Amino acid sequence: MTIQTYNETFLHELARLNPAQREAVEHIEGPVLVIAGPGTGKTHILAARIGNILLRTDTQPHNILCLTFTDAGVQAMRQRLLSLIGPDAHKVHIFTFHSFCNTIIQDNLDLFGRRELEPLSDLERVEIIRQLMDELPWQHPLRRGRADGYFYESHLQNLFRRMKSENWTAAFVLKKMEEYLADLPNREEFIYKQNRGSVKKGDLKTAKLEEEQQKMERLHSAVQLFERYEKLMHDSRRYDYEDMILWVLRAFRDYPNLLARYQEQYLYFLLDEYQDTNGAQNEILHRLTEFWDTPNIFIVGDDDQSIYEFQGARLKNISDFYHTYHGELKVVVLTENYRSSQHILDTSGSLIGQNKIRILNNLKDLGIEKILTARHADFAGLPLRPVVTCYPNRLQEEVAIAEQLEKLMDEGFPLDEVAVIFAKHKQAKRLMAILGKKGIPFQTRQSVNALDLPLVQNLRLLLGYFHDEFHKPFSGENGLFRILHFDFFGIKPQDLAHLSMWLAAEGEGWTGMETLPPKPGVRPVSLYLRSAISNKKLLKEAGLESRKNCCK
Repeated sequence: MTIQTYNETFLHELARLNPAQREAVEHIEGPVLVIAGPGTGKTHILAARIGNILLRTDTQPHNILCLTFTDAGVQAMRQRLLSLIGPDAHKVHIFTFHSFCNTIIQDNLDLFGRRELEPLSDLERVEIIRQLMDELPWQHPLRRGRADGYFYESHLQNLFRRMKSENWTAAFVLKKMEEYLADLPNREEFIYKQNRGSVKKGDLKTAKLEEEQQKMERLHSAVQLFERYEKLMHDSRRYDYEDMILWVLRAFRDYPNLLARYQEQYLYFLLDEYQDTNGAQNEILHRLTEFWDTPNIFIVGDDDQSIYEFQGARLKNISDFYHTYHGELKVVVLTENYRSSQHILDTSGSLIGQNKIRILNNLKDLGIEKILTARHADFAGLPLRPVVTCYPNRLQEEVAIAEQLEKLMDEGFPLDEVAVIFAKHKQAKRLMAILGKKGIPFQTRQSVNALDLPLVQNLRLLLGYFHDEFHKPFSGENGLFRILHFDFFGIKPQDLAHLSMWLAAEGEGWTGMETLPPKPGVRPVSLYLRSAISNKKLLKEAGLESRKNCCK
């Protein structure tokens, strides 16, 4: 195809845009905020805007930067742009945030150095976190009173990931914690609202206040471990993906000429799914655009589709963007949906309308509403109505789903035509366990973490017990009782319960453990069990003589 043919194709596509889409595409100069509901053509208007910039201005393709969140999003954008403008689509800079930062690093190795590092795997993350926790004294707030020394392992992982994604220093977090603690007595949830016995209205809920202070003590201790975590990662020559963004932010700060080079290169900025940006990602965009008093920045987002809150994404970024460029900002709301029926849009709209954390509630001065209208010729008028069912709790919901699937399976309905959609992978774990017990076949896109498999968890507990006992006898007693319940030992739970109760009542007078080192106080039941399961005389006294399972 010739350039003229591509231009004609592009102009034809422009003519097909609805009025709101066209308004967003043709407003080339200055900041633009597009609030786009689902199925309203976000990818299409991003590609059309890029094409319009190249058609209406003397901007070169490499002067345009488009950032999105997934590799799939990059490919979709590239393919859509190829269909509109042809080979020049390959010259436009379309990246994910991480690939963009990696490109900056690779193009400037003289500043970053040859970082011969490897990305941190899930297993290596566990090893580093556990090494960190092994160094803690027993009286440390993250270990004190916990039989499981790794109880706060996942908490530390999430904390360190959040600190990196938001570009928070330990000092910043500790300062915010101090402000939070100082303000607790002023917060409504810590103040009684009515007289109750000896408690007067306005009194502090001391128990709740102390509980919150204890949580903050643990958080305070955890935050102080961040620097040590970073050092252990550095010594292991590993990095998180969040580190690439932080490296670039530091380089922009330390090398002004590096920042200026990219500020001068990019004349137009486009960002998809802006509601999913976290603090560090948003700071990258801010540093690139701060060179311009009125940057040509095109933001597409929808507060009702925020799905990366667990990674630190913040809806506040949208409202901050609005207030930053309020004077010259162009706001466009896309409400024509080309994906669903009107029944689906009405039902989902009434449901999401219950959410008080919406951008339209924060920007009431705009006087706009986001009521989606179905426009697809084939889907808009479909008569099928969705049904919304409420359950008292998540367990009842999961059981009900499993029962519906079981009924469909019994009726011969093909289960490969049934989809169960959930927001987070962890929400599906219990449902998958229920389906497995009911013999209902299923497939999942969720990547399986081998460390979470029951057999592997049991093996880890067993190896941990051997490790503890090898280094210090009787230090692994807290895990022995759980180990004795493993299926592959063939010990019946009722036998263990019977033996435990007998030992607790009668075992104190037993002298069959003289070879064991003396321990102060009452020996734990698990300590008796270890010797008891191989002592036939004791089993006979406990009434378990004929239960051979106990003697294996």
